[in-house]
Amino acid sequence: MLTCLVAGIAAAQVGGGFQGPGILSNGVGDIGTRSGQQVNLRFYGTVTGVYDNGIQPVQVDSKGNLVTVNGLYGVEATGGVYGVHQWRTAQLGVDYRGTYRDFTNATAFNGSDQLLTLGYTYQKSRRLIFDFRQIGGTLSYGTGGLSNGVPTSVQDNVVVNATSLLFDSRYYLVQSTMDMTLAQTARTSYTMGGDWYDVLRTSSALAGVNGYNLRGSLQHRLSRSTTIGAMYVHTYFEFPKFFGNSTIDSGQGFLNATLGRRWTLSVRAGAFVAQVVGTQSVSLDPAVAALLGGQTTSYQAYSRVNAYPSGMASLSRQFKNTSLSIHYGRTVNPGNGVYLTSLSDDGAVSLSYTGIRKWNFGIQGGYSRLESIGLNLQPYAQFTGGAGVTYGLTRSFHVVARYDERHQEITLAGYRQTSYRAAFGLAFSPGNVPLSLW
Repeated sequence: MLTCLVAGIAAAQVGGGFQGPGILSNGVGDIGTRSGQQVNLRFYGTVTGVYDNGIQPVQVDSKGNLVTVNGLYGVEATGGVYGVHQWRTAQLGVDYRGTYRDFTNATAFNGSDQLLTLGYTYQKSRRLIFDFRQIGGTLSYGTGGLSNGVPTSVQDNVVVNATSLLFDSRYYLVQSTMDMTLAQTARTSYTMGGDWYDVLRTSSALAGVNGYNLRGSLQHRLSRSTTIGAMYVHTYFEFPKFFGNSTIDSGQGFLNATLGRRWTLSVRAGAFVAQVVGTQSVSLDPAVAALLGGQTTSYQAYSRVNAYPSGMASLSRQFKNTSLSIHYGRTVNPGNGVYLTSLSDDGAVSLSYTGIRKWNFGIQGGYSRLESIGLNLQPYAQFTGGAGVTYGLTRSFHVVARYDERHQEITLAGYRQTSYRAAFGLAFSPGNVPLSLW
């Protein structure tokens, strides 16, 4: 949950000049961008037919086995707006997506998902910049649709990774972020800030989480192509419906560089120390079990302190019609409702291309792995992949198609490990460039 912070400030206006290589700020960042470029505010609406065999509810049948949901089909309506608006000293980025599903053969899974991401950057002076972010929404599924909707530059700083969800159950997310960057010189700057977040899960079997991050960093621009620095982050989160909390202190050094005219490289490396408090199941001594009427297990509190290496590496290429991003990171996060405080490994690659008239293509792939720090659980891993395309029939109407698949590596009776989702339909969005939804 660390993030690279804004480096050296030399621009007199937001959106102009040089702000350091490879730094994705906590303000606008890439919110509202498509295919590597900022676009004016644009709205869209789509109606698609969908087929989905990947829904895994938190339900068991009369025999105690997980309920398996077979292929669902129906209609999905989606609306949204994305883009960036600039003023002389400020930028606002917005990405909103909302959807409603109506399954013909299983109305119990009908419902609506919403996700809003806002970013605002305000440059008060040549030396002082404020960055704000707000994420909020309600989602219920871990593949396709809105689960792919969080902009790439905020993924590393978001408390919930939708693609690592073990069960598809509705949750509500709110996360507020604020950072302030002060430039001591044209080359050296300091950033401090933090996040507050709350995740509420409707299923009583899954743990919600709330907490905060506090962070500070030092950045020094060696040249127009290279920035180095160090950061410290203090994180605390707890699980309201369950006994337990975690305190994490992390330190990392980072390097950000532009390679040639098109490529950006970001690397971080360091370690974190996690103090985890919770409860675990233990077996009782036979004599104690006999005194308790045959009860063989009980629960006891534990407190553990562990240190782990952490880091991140990302490589991206952005130009007029194409955006390519490759990312890998290792950190700690509050899990997915079943796995609580966990060591997290995440990798992702995404490509968006609008270089062919009337066409936009998007491809995404990812890997995530959770290893519980406090609980004795088998590691959980997931692979995801998806591809989408839009084609402009007219200036306002577009054909849209999307396919997503995920494979989950976990041994659990009745659990469908491989699933997919397909959608095809029409979109309405006036504009002079191809509609880009990914």
